[in-house]
Amino acid sequence: MDLHRYAGLVDQLAAEYTLGVLRGGSRRRFESISQHDPAIRLAVETWRLRLAAMTELGPAVAPPPEIWTAIERRLNLVNARRDAAAARPVPAAPERVRPKPGWFENLSFWRGWSIAATAIAAIALVVSIRELSTIAPVPAPAPAPQVAQEPRIGYVATLADEKSNARMLVTWDDRTSEVTVRRLSGSSDPSDKSMQLWGLPKEGHPVSLGVLPVGGTAKFKAASVNAYPVLAVSVEPVGGSPNPNGPTGPVVYTGKVIPAA
Repeated sequence: MDLHRYAGLVDQLAAEYTLGVLRGGSRRRFESISQHDPAIRLAVETWRLRLAAMTELGPAVAPPPEIWTAIERRLNLVNARRDAAAARPVPAAPERVRPKPGWFENLSFWRGWSIAATAIAAIALVVSIRELSTIAPVPAPAPAPQVAQEPRIGYVATLADEKSNARMLVTWDDRTSEVTVRRLSGSSDPSDKSMQLWGLPKEGHPVSLGVLPVGGTAKFKAASVNAYPVLAVSVEPVGGSPNPNGPTGPVVYTGKVIPAA
């Protein structure tokens, strides 16, 4: 079957395959066809990188309670827990020995105490009212400090090595023009070298977006990152490429720029 005869079918099947919703015989046939079709493998890899970027940005989501209830019901954990509780012996409650009544259980004592407490409370109330009348008014509270706006991720790119292993996640705030570069597992900085981020336009020479600091997360300003279809990272001499029109060292990571939403 030639999947390329139908417009959009390869991309749709690649998305379903990557998400795991393509199952059974359809999944096996798709895997068999993709082994001999580089275009299909490229579509699957594109969807894998796109979804990997989404999992890096998305917050953790707790499953709803009904999911756990359904799992317990399927595994018969509810009945097992009920049977275990029924089989557990219930210890007999120890017999309580009532202590001998003391002076604090005497009704006459509590009546006298309540009268004295009422008189003390009345005196305290009068004193409090007099003190409150002489206290200066409390100044109005200072206005709450302004909370900084959270970054708005407009575009994202997952940069992978030549073996398609994701090594860096690049996000761009289209409101503040701030680029954030996060190193993923497996990313390492070469010794005595600098790593430099480049934007690859559709036409013309690469544009330097910045030299990355060693280790950790990098943040810097860069305008119109969404104008570059592809980002790349090269290994350069310390301080960056001496050529303003492109990298002079090897390009180690590349990735497509896609909208975050």
